[in-house]
Amino acid sequence: MGIASRFAALGLLLAGIGLAGCQTTAQTSGDSGAVQMAREAMARGDMLSSAPVRGRAQQIAPRIYLIRGLANVFSQGMDDLAAKLRARGYNATVHEYGTWNSIAAEIVANQRASAGRHRAVVIGHSLGANAVTDIVNAVGRNGATVALAVAFDPTVRQQLAGGAQRYVNFFQSNNGWGASITAAPGFRGRLENIDLRQQGSLSHFNIEKDPRLHAQVIGWVGQAVGVRGRRVASR
Repeated sequence: MGIASRFAALGLLLAGIGLAGCQTTAQTSGDSGAVQMAREAMARGDMLSSAPVRGRAQQIAPRIYLIRGLANVFSQGMDDLAAKLRARGYNATVHEYGTWNSIAAEIVANQRASAGRHRAVVIGHSLGANAVTDIVNAVGRNGATVALAVAFDPTVRQQLAGGAQRYVNFFQSNNGWGASITAAPGFRGRLENIDLRQQGSLSHFNIEKDPRLHAQVIGWVGQAVGVRGRRVASR
């Protein structure tokens, strides 16, 4: 059975037991006018100007977006990682994968409003990991960048065209689900595919919950956006 068929079957099962409608996602509230305009433009497929908004550049704190997979219930490791990041002073929120376009629009709007200084991180698991690449590519098409992107076992092979300074993909090539990420010609960021096929204790359904991987990601977040918002040097 192919990956798409397996996800469809899982979706039907969840619908039957009443879980597919579960919505516990933390959503962005109080969107600024700039964010709303960017969201609407990207929904139409319009390219946004890479020029900063006129006037004094705003100071916008780093944002970390964590994205769950199928039915918003299979990626509880994203909630755990978000809690660890919040405990360290970061603004970390959890989202369902269908909101990726809105997340991309918010990142672009914040970068424009801050004259390119705003730093964002996107992290996702499974279908949420697929959404990470969608976000990065959309951000790149609109002249912005993500400081760090981390994928946990994406389910389809995708090509990274731009928009990420660093992209790390944790995947298992032998678990029947995980896929590697490729870089398009001209991609100038740093792409790392880390195949965890030898880690027998991991699977597609718990890879995003591993505390060792969480510790690595938290360290990379500090390098990318700073400790409690204060930038630190990369090692």
